[in-house]
Amino acid sequence: MTTAPRRVVPASVALHARAHTMLAEHFREYVPGRQDGFGITSHDHTEPRRMFVRWYSDVERPEPGRPLVQERMRPELVAALERAGFVVACPPDSWDVHFADRPQDDSGPRYEPKPSDLPFLAPKCLVVDRWTRVHVAIAQNMEMARAVAARMDRQQALTDARKATAPYLWPHLERADELLGDGMRWLRQTVERVTQYSAPVQHERLDALVDVANALRDGEEVTRAARLVQYETAHAQDGRVARYQVRWVPKAEEPAVGYFPGWKRSEEQDAAIAVLVAAGLTPVQYGEKVDALGHMCEVPGFMVSAREVSDKWVDGYHVSAIGKSVPGQQERVPEVMRAAGWGVDDAQDWPETWTVRPPEKG
Repeated sequence: MTTAPRRVVPASVALHARAHTMLAEHFREYVPGRQDGFGITSHDHTEPRRMFVRWYSDVERPEPGRPLVQERMRPELVAALERAGFVVACPPDSWDVHFADRPQDDSGPRYEPKPSDLPFLAPKCLVVDRWTRVHVAIAQNMEMARAVAARMDRQQALTDARKATAPYLWPHLERADELLGDGMRWLRQTVERVTQYSAPVQHERLDALVDVANALRDGEEVTRAARLVQYETAHAQDGRVARYQVRWVPKAEEPAVGYFPGWKRSEEQDAAIAVLVAAGLTPVQYGEKVDALGHMCEVPGFMVSAREVSDKWVDGYHVSAIGKSVPGQQERVPEVMRAAGWGVDDAQDWPETWTVRPPEKG
C-alpha cells in the first residue's frame, strides 16, 4: 500500500485564504466594473510573497469635499486585520495595506533603517518593517531613519506589553517606557552589596517594561541615572528577607571591546588587544555609560590600558582582569604576548595584571 504524497500549500496561498475569508465577513469584495470593494493581491514572485489588500473604486464616484473612499477605508481594513491577529504595515506613498503572519522569532527590533533602493527616492532613506518586508517611513538621512525606527520599535514593544498584561498595569507601563527610553535589548543585573554584582542577563524590551512597571505599581522608588534604571526590591534568602537592587540598562550596539571607553587608546593598544583575541582570550566589553564614573560591564575579560592614562610618557601597557573573567585566562597573558614578540614584566604592578611592551620596545 502506498500513500499519496502530502500536498504542501505555499504560505502565501494559506495567508491569502485566511485573510480573504476574514475580510469577506465584514466588507464587500471588489468586482471590476460592477462593485467597489477590497481585493487581495501581491506583486511578488517569491515565496513567501508580500501580500496586500487595497480598496478598489471604479464604480462609485467620489463625493465632492470628502476624502477618497480608499483613504476612508484604509483604517477599517487595518483594524480588521489587526483584530484577526495579522501584522500590518502601511507604506506612506500608497493606499495599500500590507499584512503577514507574525514571525515565530519576533525578538529584536521590528523596524530597520536602510538606504533607499528606490531610484526616485535617492538619496533619502527608508524605515523597513522586517515583518511585512515593506517600507513604512521615508527619512532625509540615516540619522533620522534610525530615530524613526527606534520610536516605532518602542511603540511596538509597548503595544505587546499591553496585550501581555492586565489593564491595571497599563498606566505603569507607559511610565516605564518613559524611564527606559530607547533600546530593544536590555541587561538586567542584581546588586546585593557594593562588591557583589550578578552577571548581566539579556532580555527583550518587553520584559524590562513589565518588570519596571510592576516595581512602579508596588510603590518602589525607581530612579534613572544616564541610561541606568534601577530600584530596590525584596526577596527571601536563607530564611530572611533581603533587599537588593535591580538594574536595567540597554545593551550597547557598539560596545567598547578590550578597553575602557573613557580613555583615549593608541594603535599599540589595539595591537595588543588583537594579539590576545587571536589567542582565544576573552576581552572585556563595556557598554552604555551608566553614571559619571563608569560604564556597564557587559562581558568580563581582559582590558588593555596605558600604565598611566594621564601621562603618555609612562612606558608600557597593562593587561588587567576585569570582573570574573575566564578562569586561568590571565595566566596565559605572558606566554601569548611573548610568543608575539612583546616584552612582559615578571613583576606585576597589581595582582592579575601584567605590564607589556610592543616588540620594538620590549
